[in-house]
Amino acid sequence: MKTLLVSLIFLSIPCPKAIAGLDGATLVHQWNRTGIEVIMEDGFAPPVAARIHAYMNLAGYQAGFYADPRYTSAVGMLNEFDECPIPDLTKVYDWRVAAVAAYQVAASKLMYRIYITDSLAKVHFAELEKEVPTDVFDRSKLFGIEVGKSVNAYAKADNYARSQGLPDWEWPRCDSCWVPTPPNFAKPISPYCGNVRTIVMSGPDQFPITKNIKFSTEKGSEFWNSAFAVLEKSKTLTDEERESANFWNDNPVVTSYHGHFVFNSRQISPSGHWMNITMQVLQDEKSTMVESMEVYTLVACALFDGNTACWAEKYRSSLIRPVTYINNYIDPSWEPMLQTPPFPEHASGHSTITAAASEVLTYFFGDKPFVDDTEVPFGWKPQHFKSFRAAAWAASLSRFYGGIHYRRACDAGNEHGKKIGNNVVEKVKLKK
Repeated sequence: MKTLLVSLIFLSIPCPKAIAGLDGATLVHQWNRTGIEVIMEDGFAPPVAARIHAYMNLAGYQAGFYADPRYTSAVGMLNEFDECPIPDLTKVYDWRVAAVAAYQVAASKLMYRIYITDSLAKVHFAELEKEVPTDVFDRSKLFGIEVGKSVNAYAKADNYARSQGLPDWEWPRCDSCWVPTPPNFAKPISPYCGNVRTIVMSGPDQFPITKNIKFSTEKGSEFWNSAFAVLEKSKTLTDEERESANFWNDNPVVTSYHGHFVFNSRQISPSGHWMNITMQVLQDEKSTMVESMEVYTLVACALFDGNTACWAEKYRSSLIRPVTYINNYIDPSWEPMLQTPPFPEHASGHSTITAAASEVLTYFFGDKPFVDDTEVPFGWKPQHFKSFRAAAWAASLSRFYGGIHYRRACDAGNEHGKKIGNNVVEKVKLKK
C-alpha cells in the first residue's frame, strides 16, 4: 500500500469583503492578517516568514506614512535602504490607495499564492474608488506601485534568492552534531538563511549568543544532566505546561503518521503568531493607520533580525537535539511531547524572536496586560498574559516543556532576542 500524503489547513482564508468607508487602520490590519494566513498556507519556514512580514510592512509604511506629518521615511535607518520614491506633495494623494498598491506589489514577489493578496487589493481598490476622485486614485495607486517595486528591489539584494539556489546543506558528522530527527527525519530547512542581510543589526553576529555547555556523553556530566532534565520534565508536565507547549507550538508543518496514512498539519508561523498579537493590541488601542504601520514594521524588523541571527548560530554550532541525544544515550524509546522541527538546536528560535518582538511592543505600549487568542482557530483556549515579556518567557519555556530544546537554549535565545528587539527601537525612529 502506498503512503498517502495530505495537507490539512486548519485556518481557512476567507474571501475579503468590502467595508463601507474603508478605514486606513482596518486596511493595514487586513493586509497583515492576510499575510499571516497566506504564509501559513504556503508553508514557509520561520526565517522566510519573518522576511516576508518585514518587507511587506516596509512597503506599506513607505507608501502611507505621509498621511501623518509626525512620521518620516525609513530611508537611511535600515541596512542598505538608501532610496525610495517620494510623492509630489504639491498634489493630492489618498495614502490608503498608495498603501494598498505597495502591499500588493511587495506581496507579488514574496509569496506564492498571490491570487489571495490580489483579491484583497481588488476589494480594497473597489471600495476606495467609490470615495476617491479618479485623478487622485490613479496618482496614489501609481505612487504605491513605485514604492512596492523599490522595496522589492531592496529585498532582492538581501542574498535570500542566491541562498535558495545553493546545494543541500551537508551537516557535519560528529557525536555532538545535529542529525535529522524523528518521526520523518526531514532535511534541514533554510540552512542558508543566516547568510541573508540583516535589516537593522549590523550583521547576524552583532550580539554574541551564550554558548551551550560542553558536550559530553558521560552520565552525570553537565550536558548529560541537561538532556536528562528534558526527559524528566516530560514525565512531570502539569496540564498548564502541556497547554502552554501546544499554544506556542507554531510549527509551520507538522507531519503525522497513522499506519500508511501520512498528513501534514499547517500551523501559524512563530513570527505570524507575534504579528497577530501585534494586530490584537493595535486594534485594542485603536491605533491610527500610520501608528499601526510603524508598530507592525518595527515588530517585523525585530522578527527578521531575530530569525536571521538565530539561524546563523544554529547552523554554525550544529548542536544535537534533545530527542537524538536522549535516544542515543539515555532512553531509546523516549518521544518528546512536540515534534522537533528539522534544524539544529542552539539557540531556541522561538525564544529569540518572541523576546525580540516583546521588547518592541513593550517600547510602544509598556507592560500591558493582554489576551492572546491567536491559537483559537487551532483548538486552543485564549491565554492571558500580564505583559509582552511574560508572554515571551512563556513561549520560551514552552519549548523546554515540549521536549524540543534544552533549557539553556531557551535562556540563551531569550537573552539574545531582548538585545535584538532593543536594537530595533534604538535605531529605527520613524516618528519625528
